[in-house]
Amino acid sequence: MIFNKKEKEVEKLLMEHYARVNEALLNLKDLIVTYLQDDRKFKEASLLVHQSEQAADAIKQEIEAKLYAGAFLPINRGDYIMLAEFIDRIANQAETTANLIVLTRPEIPDFLDNDLTLLLDKAIFSFDGFKGALENMNKDIEAVKESISRVVTFETEADRLEWETIKKLFKSDLDLARKLHLRELVEDIAFISDLAEDAAERLGVMIVKRPL
Repeated sequence: MIFNKKEKEVEKLLMEHYARVNEALLNLKDLIVTYLQDDRKFKEASLLVHQSEQAADAIKQEIEAKLYAGAFLPINRGDYIMLAEFIDRIANQAETTANLIVLTRPEIPDFLDNDLTLLLDKAIFSFDGFKGALENMNKDIEAVKESISRVVTFETEADRLEWETIKKLFKSDLDLARKLHLRELVEDIAFISDLAEDAAERLGVMIVKRPL
């Protein structure tokens, strides 16, 4: 495909958008780790999550402005706008999860520590797989397919871990209110992997729609 200056700028902005969203996920990981360690620095990590989400949102708006200004053919602009929206939802979910922890201060039992961090790792790995698809979307279709497959693999693993974690939680002796509170946290973290898969599938649809 032959790109003009505006289209190349959109491609660059998409990678910058990815970087800020990934940054939000890594800051969320720091928040959860420090929170589990009863370290007051988790508040600082929460602020960084919010800052990364705001930066990601600003880049999404810049992408939209470039598209409205004429980047890509009109028939393709909606696809790029939707792709940016799907990516941005991941940063939004990182912020939602951070807010849940900071505002409600869940009492997390030791037996859930590893599951929660591993569940977020699966989400980060899923989004990392998406990066390969994004980088190759206008270069190497087979590489895109392989990257999307990695995203789906990690999302499937996250689903299985979410199920096992919730089952473990409800088999415990914790009171029901605490179980429900913790289930919300587990589901919030697991949802990040779902959103990474959604973004990958959206990109896959864009590829399929292209003329041969």
